[in-house]
Amino acid sequence: MSAAVDPRRLWPYFWAALGAIVVVVLVAMLGAHQASPVGIERALKARVEAALDRAGVRNVSVEMDGQTARLYGVAENDEARIDAVEAALAAAGPGGPWAGGVTRVDAANLRVGRPVSPYSWRIVRRENGVAMSGSVPTPRIKQSLLARARAAFDGVDVVDETRIAPGAPSAQWAEIAGDAIDQLALLRRGEARLNDARLVILGDGEVGAVEQVTAFYNQPLPAPYRARVEATVTGEGLGIADLGDVDLSENADPQACQAAFRRMMERNVINFASASAEIDATSLRLLDQLASIALRCDSFSIEIAGHTDNVGPREANVDLSNRRARAVGAYLIEQGVSAGRLTTIGHGPDHPRQSNASAVGRAANRRIEFTVRE
Repeated sequence: MSAAVDPRRLWPYFWAALGAIVVVVLVAMLGAHQASPVGIERALKARVEAALDRAGVRNVSVEMDGQTARLYGVAENDEARIDAVEAALAAAGPGGPWAGGVTRVDAANLRVGRPVSPYSWRIVRRENGVAMSGSVPTPRIKQSLLARARAAFDGVDVVDETRIAPGAPSAQWAEIAGDAIDQLALLRRGEARLNDARLVILGDGEVGAVEQVTAFYNQPLPAPYRARVEATVTGEGLGIADLGDVDLSENADPQACQAAFRRMMERNVINFASASAEIDATSLRLLDQLASIALRCDSFSIEIAGHTDNVGPREANVDLSNRRARAVGAYLIEQGVSAGRLTTIGHGPDHPRQSNASAVGRAANRRIEFTVRE
């Protein structure tokens, strides 16, 4: 007859087996999500963003706190808000420690309303320091951009005047803004501005720095973002021959800006299709040069005025001149010029530059004019 086994002698084996099971579970959990809590958060964030995109949810940003998805932004209505919460909750399976999904959605900062538009952010580098202003999607992004600016502009005072607001065009917004900080830091002076999905880098620096920034943005950005680099070598002008000796390279004032527009329009004409507001392709180079000027002058108000000759009904000509002025304004805004600083007006035939009695005079009267005001 065999001797009875003392149960107490089996406890070490029990605990060893239990420990092995726990290790296997942890390895399975972490291995599925890049083997770290940070990896889990990163993977879940990507899945939630993808789920929101598939659900057609816009203007909502995500931050992960463990397996809790925190939503920031604005939903069009209550139904859209519910859709966002449900999409986030189901983004990575049923949730729970083993499934590795989202266990909870915090929508306290997801409100019903309208997003900020245009969605604008700006960082400016001057000799006396660096300042950020405008909108950022979430508290974590706000903190991240401030830390990135302090690292990029080491030893320089960085003032953060940004505010948390919904309306960022996509989940890549923080990446685009962060890269802009790093590129601006290469220049001696300037600014980076992100208006909706249009990024503009303005400034001056050494030859190598300007080339490096230009090369960085020669590569296309993730859709829908586009970049325009307006960086010049310190001490050199914009490279626009028609400007002559007008200098906009540093601290441009309204008088210099007005002189620049006047010089350009004395020597050039913006052409449109006949009886249309469609800009002729031959004028795109001129408009691109005008955008370079406007980007350096849109801290002031810029009025774009359309004029016509006197052929045809006055009402039709006023309407045509209005539409042409708006077309020019829309092009400049597309290039990154601040929409809030532009106004447009159409005068029709009311302010002729020359007599309409000749074809030459009528051609001179069909024009666009720019007026700069403080």
